[in-house]
Amino acid sequence: MNIMAEMSTAFVLSGYSENTVSQQSSPGILVFSRSRQLQYVNRRALELTRTTGQAMTELGSIALPSRLLALRDQIQEILDVRLRDNIWEPFEVSRVVSESGQRLLLRGFGHPDREANHDSRIIIVLEEFRSAEKDENHKLCA
Repeated sequence: MNIMAEMSTAFVLSGYSENTVSQQSSPGILVFSRSRQLQYVNRRALELTRTTGQAMTELGSIALPSRLLALRDQIQEILDVRLRDNIWEPFEVSRVVSESGQRLLLRGFGHPDREANHDSRIIIVLEEFRSAEKDENHKLCA
């Protein structure tokens, strides 16, 4: 499994002119607690993680791709430092992950909670990239 990642910490992602995030599909969303426990996952996130070779396992537990878990861990480390330093603004860390011709934009958000640090959250949004050519073909078929 050959996975390559590009990383950006900007809120506005520029430089992706030859590729656009698919507007036809909804994003995948995962929400983790500060203790890194998965609290919410939508169906689209499950679909997108399945296409990267992951799937639901027995008893409903979910196997998540290592790149997604690495992003979660990185956000947690940043969140811990920011909470320690009393920095309360939300932040974003983004990566583009490519595997077997599929490209996903992973946007991770750290949301500190000033009132109760244990209520801070990590939100990861997964969006599928499509080339302009694929989008044009999709419009013709629709």
